Amino acid sequence: MKPMQALQSEGGFTLAELLVACAVIAFVMAGLLVMLQTGQESYLVGSNRVEATQSVRVAIDRMAQEIRTAGFCPTCTGTPPFTAIAAQTATGFTIQNDWDGDGAINAGGTVTDANGNVRGEQVVYAFAGGALTRQETGVDAAALTLATGINTLTFTYEDSTGVTTATADNIRIIVVTLTTQPQNQPAATQQGRVLVTMTDSVRLRNR
Repeated sequence: MKPMQALQSEGGFTLAELLVACAVIAFVMAGLLVMLQTGQESYLVGSNRVEATQSVRVAIDRMAQEIRTAGFCPTCTGTPPFTAIAAQTATGFTIQNDWDGDGAINAGGTVTDANGNVRGEQVVYAFAGGALTRQETGVDAAALTLATGINTLTFTYEDSTGVTTATADNIRIIVVTLTTQPQNQPAATQQGRVLVTMTDSVRLRNR
């Protein structure tokens, strides 16, 4: 067999066939890339959402527990001589409890409750600079940070009918609305970026 005939007998692909095969492979790979990116995006959003809410949720739950029990006054009859919530603003408020049962609030020092625990009769919650803080007067030398990474936080005060009120004695419900983000929020790309908004409505049980 002549050399030219041997070459012509070899099987192979034409340029057109190679181009078609490359186009099909590129199309399949593009689909796989989109699926991979979608899966990665879902994972990042989910993990960032959990991170953004877990620390804040613990702080909100603790604050809600104290709001519910605010206004404790074992010796009060009829209208309590003090307000359960004081100095209320859109970014903070003060919870008051008469732990020693003397019918008055010790605003600066501490008292001993019925169980022998030293307590402060005022607890100040405040939001500033992306942080939620708590300070129990007479107990905490400075405000303690409960949660950080908060974008916005507002407190709304309502009476027993759900109408917004600015009168401290009429407050029966506190609505907490906040928007938070993960500690390491992506900045250069939208991939994985999340902002989580939570709303909690807490009723004062002692009012």
